[in-house]
Amino acid sequence: MSFVLLKNYSHYVIVNDDADFTVGSVHPLNERQGPYRVRAHVGPADYADAGVVNALNDAVPVFLAHYERVQRWERLHRSYYKFTLFAILLVEQNEQGSWLAYRDDFPLLKKGHPARFASCKEAQRCAEAHEWDLYPGAKPIDDGLSWLPDPEIDWRSIPHLVEERANWQRSASGWLP
Repeated sequence: MSFVLLKNYSHYVIVNDDADFTVGSVHPLNERQGPYRVRAHVGPADYADAGVVNALNDAVPVFLAHYERVQRWERLHRSYYKFTLFAILLVEQNEQGSWLAYRDDFPLLKKGHPARFASCKEAQRCAEAHEWDLYPGAKPIDDGLSWLPDPEIDWRSIPHLVEERANWQRSASGWLP
């Protein structure tokens, strides 16, 4: 998993480069220079303060330490969700009592059909084990489970997404040193 710090007008964003997913931000406390406030954008408390750093190079490690402390499954009615550095994982119980797992609304499959689990814990364990499936550099797990493929999961292979990233960087690059 790799992270990049990209200029975003008056601040920086921390992006999971493998997923093209913004996970945090870094804001200069003195207009254009450090120290910097690091904020997390994943988890139940979006925009949670992760800490203050003096150098931009310290922002990602501070963010990751914060993420490790706060990541957990949260209950919502008959389902549980977890914000990750790649996506949102969700497990929910259907009317028959089976548990189903999703990653960003894509179901975890077994033999081409939504996988059904006997317990919530089992569904959570399998969703976490397969969290990185299909992302660049992910090692496949051969247990018969896989996500319904997301056609935009590898943003680098989709020309309009590459162009959007380049345009964003060109337009935001003049705001910070």
